[in-house]
Amino acid sequence: MTRIVTTVFSGFLASIILFSMPGPSPFASPLQKSDAQQIGEYTAAMIVAGRGVVARNQDLINDPSKGNKGFTPDFVQAAMLENFKKITGKDVSELPPSVQSVLNQVMDAARMSVQMNQDRINKKGTAFKMYIPAVFGRETGQILKARTDINIKQTTFKYRNAYNQPDTFEKKVLEKFEAPDYPKGKGYGEFVNGLYRYMRPIYIKKACLKCHGGPKGQKDISGHVKEGYKIGDLRGAISVSFPVH
Repeated sequence: MTRIVTTVFSGFLASIILFSMPGPSPFASPLQKSDAQQIGEYTAAMIVAGRGVVARNQDLINDPSKGNKGFTPDFVQAAMLENFKKITGKDVSELPPSVQSVLNQVMDAARMSVQMNQDRINKKGTAFKMYIPAVFGRETGQILKARTDINIKQTTFKYRNAYNQPDTFEKKVLEKFEAPDYPKGKGYGEFVNGLYRYMRPIYIKKACLKCHGGPKGQKDISGHVKEGYKIGDLRGAISVSFPVH
């Protein structure tokens, strides 16, 4: 079956045509309710892990003096797994088979995003390659959605792309995350109308400041206006949802 994933690079619309996509087969039925919390939590953690890999390698990706950067699907997957363990304290192999199956799908989607962008990443003479954590997360989510019933979204009140605008549930949870008494870093999950919905907060780190820090109002390398965030500020959340039974 042919599937089309549409993505946006700084105003440029591109349709990615996926012919008989390799990797594990899509899930044939809704995921088990008993597995929902772990699937939501660890899927969000894996996306955060991958975003971190892109963020830490942003200077390498944008280096106009280098051709082949070595930022390959294999490199990214290995770094994601290492980062995932730092975030969660667990190896993927330690998790239940149902959770491992989902995370393998997430990593396969991440690998495909990195592979599709190799020409862009390795292009000499161009500084900003338009491959940033947000693009990685969006593409990985789009590819995963084309193959499964799992939906991944990066959302925030201060969104730069309409795609990231929070829905009613996401607004409610973002407000929880903003509350001074809410435990920093704690995710939130809930069953809603046959879906399990889980959100994991994401915070500003040093690598984020180039685009989202100060001076507030100044344009960043992508042409967007900086928000003036500081390290530790809540940026938004990874939102995961999927049908359960």
